[in-house]
Amino acid sequence: MGARPMLVLVLLCSLSRAQPVTKPDEVPPLAQIRDDKQLAEALAAITRDPSIKVDNAKNRPLAAALMAEGVRQLHANAYDQALANFLEAYNKFPSPKILLNIASTLRDMGRLADAANTYQRYLTDPATGPERVPEVKAVLAKLDEQLTLVTIRVMPSGSEVSLDGGPFVAVGISLQTRVRPGLHLVRIRNGTATGETTVNGFEGEAKDVDVKAEGAAEAKPKQPVAEHYDGWLITGTQYGTESDSGTTRERHVRSGFTGPVVAPIVPKYDVDESGEIVVEKPARPRLISSGALAILRIDGKGRGFAGGLGIAVTPMDAVELEAAGLRADLWGAYLGIRVRFLTGWLRPYVAGGVPMFFYKDDNDPEMGTHVALGLRGAAGVEVMLNGHLSIQGDLGVEHFFNVDNALIDNKRPDATVFVPTLGVIGRL
Repeated sequence: MGARPMLVLVLLCSLSRAQPVTKPDEVPPLAQIRDDKQLAEALAAITRDPSIKVDNAKNRPLAAALMAEGVRQLHANAYDQALANFLEAYNKFPSPKILLNIASTLRDMGRLADAANTYQRYLTDPATGPERVPEVKAVLAKLDEQLTLVTIRVMPSGSEVSLDGGPFVAVGISLQTRVRPGLHLVRIRNGTATGETTVNGFEGEAKDVDVKAEGAAEAKPKQPVAEHYDGWLITGTQYGTESDSGTTRERHVRSGFTGPVVAPIVPKYDVDESGEIVVEKPARPRLISSGALAILRIDGKGRGFAGGLGIAVTPMDAVELEAAGLRADLWGAYLGIRVRFLTGWLRPYVAGGVPMFFYKDDNDPEMGTHVALGLRGAAGVEVMLNGHLSIQGDLGVEHFFNVDNALIDNKRPDATVFVPTLGVIGRL
């Protein structure tokens, strides 16, 4: 495993050990952790909790791997993907501590009502310890100042309710949830009987809404239904469940309001004999790839130009190696390096290299071909047109050695020349 070109995140704490390195009440939000060792300890403190029951023992390391990848996505500002990973981790391992990370991610995404409902779910979870309850209550109180708290009472009992096109939730008597201020649509169904109403809420307001399925008779639900339900990620179409029911803990985040479900990323991971979890962390993909180069070198005194073809090899985004063959009145070649300051669509750079050209000296016609070597320094900019094509231009100065006494076509070559270049780079 160590031979593969990957960074590894080692969860240093065994799931089977009795005492966590990080106490559960000291686990910070995962998004704030940058150190791999601290992240390992935090994840171990969450997934090692024996009070959380799981159907499959393999779900504990799986949840750790999902959250490790979720944190990596958070650091890359890929919030939908991070949320998808945290939601799947919670589905596999229903620890209320994961809810805190889901809630903080939702807050960062600006989904304040969803974050508040997640904090509410944390407070009502039987597995929640008392350590962070005051802190979470304070956060929830501040969020509630910006939201509308809606209580929906259904008639008859056991009817199913949908809010803003979200999943239908079976409700015994009432459903309570937080929504953003504004107008919302409540729909109800009970068998073939349906009904709907609207509710308009303001910041910091609590609204009670009665909704009735017209024509429905009081009937006993097919399955037991809780009299009261706190709605969690059921408002609108940004979330979905495979069972199309908002009463389970399973949630999937959608891309946009009606886009496809964002699938969680499950990184490769192993559990060794001591119980340590090793999660592979892939190297960051390259932003700039290698490619082919076409270049035009312009004589600074306006005496002509030279064209060339070559390759550009990019061992890392900021550095590129170049090799090109040149042709004007003389054959030549160029080996160089380009160092970029930015890697976006606008890429200023400095460059250096070794130009050379091949010539016959009129002073010594029997000597054969001579090679003039030089040094080049330049500064310029590359502009990305699309993912495969960019243009570049720079201003450079070249100095050639051992050409002071040469005579080429009855002319003395300049030892130091000003040579701007223009180029086109096609990348893979």
